[in-house]
Order: sequence, then structure tokens, then C-alpha cells
Amino acid sequence: MVQAHACVSVHCHQCGDTPAGPGFDAHYPSEDAALEAVAVAGWVLATDGRLLCSCCGPVLVCEAVGHDFTAWHRPAPSTGHGPQMAHCGCDPRGRVHRVGSAECWREFRYCRRCCLHESRTQMGVA
Repeated sequence: MVQAHACVSVHCHQCGDTPAGPGFDAHYPSEDAALEAVAVAGWVLATDGRLLCSCCGPVLVCEAVGHDFTAWHRPAPSTGHGPQMAHCGCDPRGRVHRVGSAECWREFRYCRRCCLHESRTQMGVA
């Protein structure tokens, strides 16, 4: 038996993914049901009418309005044996030293919206 069904499917305007994941279509009985499902999944409707998945939406928001960074923070001390040694790039001669020492320290931060990570190295500050 052949039956015709009317349904609605949604795709991210940026990457083409669906709420069911890459390569899968999710079908909904109405447009309202589809929009409710993607809203629950964290999708956003952009001001220009584009529907964006939970991955693409935050990235485009950050491109438009800027990132929502945490404060800079230092990593937790190493729990391994002995000091953590690294060439962090702060010494132009390429010397390896203990990260977190008085001669070098690193800080990290990330965007609360799109998860972009940044780090910085400073010399001569403890």
C-alpha cells in the first residue's frame, strides 16, 4: 500500500544538520511542532530569519556581538611527579623551564557562549 504523508523537516541554515544529527532527517507533523523541537534542542532563530543549530548559533552570535569570556585564570598545579616542564614559547632561545615559575606563567580563558579557548604567556610576572 502506498500512503502519502505531509510532514515538516528542519535544517540548520549554516551547516545543514538536522535535530536528529548529520545524515538523518527528523520529521514533524507541523511547523509548530518542528520549531518547538528545535527550540528545546537549543537552536536559535536569527534576526534575519535563519534557523541555526545549537553549534552554529552561538558562533554566529559571537561573530556579531563579541565573545562572552570568563576571567583569565591559571591552570591547576600539576599533580605529577616533579615540576611541569615545557617550552611555552615565551623564551626566544627556546629554553625549557617550569611553567608557573617566576619567569613564566600561562593563563587561560574561554567564551561561555561558543567555547572558544584562548591562552596567553607572560614572562617575568609571578
